[in-house]
Amino acid sequence: VDLAKNLFKSTPEVQQCYYVTGGISFVLIIVTADVQAYEQITRRIFAQNDFIAKYRSLITLDRVKSGSEIV
Repeated sequence: VDLAKNLFKSTPEVQQCYYVTGGISFVLIIVTADVQAYEQITRRIFAQNDFIAKYRSLITLDRVKSGSEIV
């Protein structure tokens, strides 16, 4: 877990990182210029690290709502 946390912290494209429960370990918000850049970053941080067992990508099609205010 600490190796993954350090990797995600040191990767500029990882805008947000959450250590979570419920069948997965981390939720990452990754921002890249295009799909080709996303593929490169996923190869670098996921495929090339033995401590990452598996990953799944969800690609944003539209930002419906975004915010962090507490009402």
